[in-house]
Amino acid sequence: MRPVLTAMALAVLPLAVPAQAPADEITWDVVYTPDALPGESGWGASQGENTSAEIADGALHIIDAGTARTQLHCYSRHWGARPERGAIVRATVKLVDCTDRSGMCLLVADGVHEAGLTFYPDRIVLSNLDLEHAMDTTDGFHTYEIRIAGINIEVWVDGAPVIDGWGKFIHEAYEGRRIISFGSISSAATAEAYWRDVRYVAHTIPAEPIAGAQNVVIYRQEGIYACFPSLMRLDDGRLVTGFATRARRSHIDNTGGGARAISRDGGYTWELTEERFTDPRTIRDDGTRIVPHAGGWTYVPEEQLPEVRARGRRWMKAREGTIAYLTDPRVRIEPPDGEARIIELQSPLPGGSMGHQSASSFLHAGDLWLNAIYCSPGQEGLSSVWVIRSGDNGESWALHEVAHPIGDRIGFSETALCDNGRGEIIAVMRSGSGGEYNTYQSFSSDGGLTWSPPEDTGIWGYPCNVILLDDGRLLCTYGYRRDAMGIRAVLSEDGGHTWKLSEEIVLRADGWGNGGDNGYPLSMQMDDGHIFTIYYLNDRENVTHIAGTHWSVPPAE
Repeated sequence: MRPVLTAMALAVLPLAVPAQAPADEITWDVVYTPDALPGESGWGASQGENTSAEIADGALHIIDAGTARTQLHCYSRHWGARPERGAIVRATVKLVDCTDRSGMCLLVADGVHEAGLTFYPDRIVLSNLDLEHAMDTTDGFHTYEIRIAGINIEVWVDGAPVIDGWGKFIHEAYEGRRIISFGSISSAATAEAYWRDVRYVAHTIPAEPIAGAQNVVIYRQEGIYACFPSLMRLDDGRLVTGFATRARRSHIDNTGGGARAISRDGGYTWELTEERFTDPRTIRDDGTRIVPHAGGWTYVPEEQLPEVRARGRRWMKAREGTIAYLTDPRVRIEPPDGEARIIELQSPLPGGSMGHQSASSFLHAGDLWLNAIYCSPGQEGLSSVWVIRSGDNGESWALHEVAHPIGDRIGFSETALCDNGRGEIIAVMRSGSGGEYNTYQSFSSDGGLTWSPPEDTGIWGYPCNVILLDDGRLLCTYGYRRDAMGIRAVLSEDGGHTWKLSEEIVLRADGWGNGGDNGYPLSMQMDDGHIFTIYYLNDRENVTHIAGTHWSVPPAE
C-alpha cells in the first residue's frame, strides 16, 4: 500500500488537515449527526417509492426496497472540493444489506473527478476503479474515510488505510458536479444501512473582504432557492429588487415563482412587498413603456418535444412532464393610453434567444435603446451575443451581432452593457467552454451598430455588471465561483480597455457549495458615493439567499 495523502503528498497537494489527524483535531466544514433527517438540515434529498428513512437507535436508518426507476434514497450536498487542494469525507456506517453497485454508497465528486464507495456485506468497492477491500461491514459500525487529492484517492477504515488509488481517481465527474452524496444512489439495487454520522472538510483559500464592507440579508428562507435578483431605483429614491423563489435548486425549473422586496433607506433594510413597479429607464418621454428582451424559456408539456426538436430549438427538461425551450426575441410596447403590442423579431440562430438581468444588459440613452441577448445555434454548439437595437427612440428595431464564437472552444452568453463615458459602449461577456472561463469584452463607437472583436479581459469571474462611476472610472462586479467563493470587483481608469486585475476587490469570500449557487451581482452608486451591490449567495447552512453589500471603492490615483 502506498498512502497518497501523507505529509509528503500534502506538501504538493495541501489538504485542510494532516492526513492522519484524529477526528477531534479536524475542523470539519459540515457534520451531520442524526438529530433530524438530513433533508431538514441542509442536505438535498432524493427519495422514491418503496424507500424510507428514519432516525432509529441514534442513527439514520435508510431502506431501499425498490428496483424501479427513481426508486432510490440518498442525500447530497454541494461542497468546496477542488482537485488541486483535496478533501476528506468520513462516515460511520453499519450495513445490513446491499445487492448491487451504489446500492448503499458514499460518493465524492470534486468537479473534475468522482468515485463512489459501495458497501457490500463482505467488502467495500470503489466504483469505476476496480479497487476493493474484503471485510465484514455488517458486524457493527465502522468508520470509513475517503481522501482525495488531484488524481489520487485513498480509503481508510477504522483509522487504517485499506485501498490505495494512487493515480486512479480519474473517472469524470458527471456534468462537472461537485457534491458529496450518501445513501442508496442506485435505482436498480436494494439496500439497507444505518448511518451514525457523515462529515467532510475541503481546503479553501481564504480571501479578505474590503475594509468597511457592510453586508445585509435581503431575503433568506430555508427550503427556498432564492436567486437572480434585479435592482432598480425609483424616482423617489426607493430601491426595489425582484428575484426567483424556487422550490428546487435549479436554474431551469421555475416552480415556486418569485418575490419582490423594497428598501426605503438606501438598501440597508428590506421588506417584502406585493406592489408592482416599473423601471423608470424603460419609459419614453411620451410615457410609453418599451421593453426589448430575449424570448427566453417557454415551458410546455413534454409531449411537444418532437415539434420543438423539429424547429431546431435548444431545450431542457424543466421538471417531470415539462420541458423548456428558447424562443425568439421581441419588443413590448405599452402606450400610456392604449393596448400593448409585441414586435416579434426572428432569432438570428435557430436555437432561440436568452437574456441576462435587465439591469445589466439594458441600456437607454436618448434615442438609443439596447438590450444584449445571446442566441443558440441549436441543441448543441456555442452561443453568440447580439443586441436588440433601436436608434430612433423605439420606432424601429433590428438585431446586431456583438460577438460570435472563437473557434470551437469559446462561446459568449450573459452580457453587461455600459456607456463608458468616452464615446463608446462596452459589452462585457461571459464565456465558457472547453475550460475557458475568462470574461471577454467588445466595444462599439457607433451606438451598437458594429462592435470590435472580442478580447480577453483577464477577469476570472462571471456573470458581470459594469457601471460608470461619478469619477469617470468603470466598476465591474462579478460572481467568483471558486475558492474563496463570493463576489469580487475590479476598476478601470480608461473606459474598460484595461482593468486593474492586481487590485481585485473582494466583497464576499464566504460563499459555500456549488459555484452555480452564487453571483449575478448588480451594483449601484448611491448619492453619497458609496456602492451598493446586490447578488445571491449560498451559505454554510446550504441556504441560497439574496444579499447585498454596502462598500466604498478605493480613491482614484
